[in-house]
Amino acid sequence: MSHYENTPPQQYEITWWSGHVETVIAHQVSHGSLRIRIRALSNGEFATESEGQRISFHAEVDGQWTLQLQAPEADIRIVRNVTAGEQMPGSTS
Repeated sequence: MSHYENTPPQQYEITWWSGHVETVIAHQVSHGSLRIRIRALSNGEFATESEGQRISFHAEVDGQWTLQLQAPEADIRIVRNVTAGEQMPGSTS
């Protein structure tokens, strides 16, 4: 990642496919899946070439941009931004 925005830190809750839940504080999250290529298979189905893509969490710590966590997207079930607490659908912040 070569460019970082100056944004306030956010708190993310990560649920792994194993069931483990952890919290990461980061300024930015990048998703490798933004570069997914889709191709048609001979049987009329589609496949993606996103295997091996990663999610990266970066934070500024003591004036230095630091990689907080990086993991294969396939290992993560859910990433939720919980900075403002749990939001109900249709509610205002």
